[in-house]
Amino acid sequence: MVQVPDWQFPIRILVLYLLVMVALRVMGKREIGQLSVFDFVVSVMIAELSTLPMEDTQVPLYKSVISIGSLVLFQTIVAFLQIKSHRFRHFVDGEPSVLIEHGQVKDREMKRLRYSVHDLMTQLREKGVSNVADVEFAILETSGQLSVFPKAAVRPLTPRDIGRMVDTETIPMPLIVDGYPVEKTLSILKQDETWLADEMKRRGYSSLRDVFYASVDASGNIWIDERDARDEKDRHKGNGEDK
Repeated sequence: MVQVPDWQFPIRILVLYLLVMVALRVMGKREIGQLSVFDFVVSVMIAELSTLPMEDTQVPLYKSVISIGSLVLFQTIVAFLQIKSHRFRHFVDGEPSVLIEHGQVKDREMKRLRYSVHDLMTQLREKGVSNVADVEFAILETSGQLSVFPKAAVRPLTPRDIGRMVDTETIPMPLIVDGYPVEKTLSILKQDETWLADEMKRRGYSSLRDVFYASVDASGNIWIDERDARDEKDRHKGNGEDK
């Protein structure tokens, strides 16, 4: 029996780690979100194929690479066919099932899915719903998650309910992260680090390192979270020890 040198193990692990990371990246974001049955099977198979060369050193690494690559190709083809054909998507993933309709539990559908009342009540509580009568629709998605739509009478009041117009919200962009400027945001704003440093000085921060996180919204308002005093003290202490 040929013994694999110990120094090869870290290399094999690194190669498999990078391979699995690339495979999940190629297959798309839904593989690391809520998994359908098919996605779950693919993820389990990738996990098994990646651990085999580590458990059995006699298995050549290239065989695992070929196997995972073939699985990724197969999954990509299946995902493409799911986009093109509703019938094929239904065959692979199934269809969502309505478990509650207008406050009434669909017990026949739950029995067909082998979905217990305990499972239903658990997922309702996770959604912040304690009373089935308050639910307009509850739909069991193909990922196994329950989508819950409360009745209009118990939904939180919205500006539209009282006839008020609101501005469209935008996601604030990060300006500084852990004391360092975010180049992408500065590029979008058509500004540079000099402008950012001046903005921080105008707000009482002599250095970007004094700011742990800063963001800017669509109106140009800058929100700043300064570095904790303890962190700043430790940083200066570390710098003093390095000298």
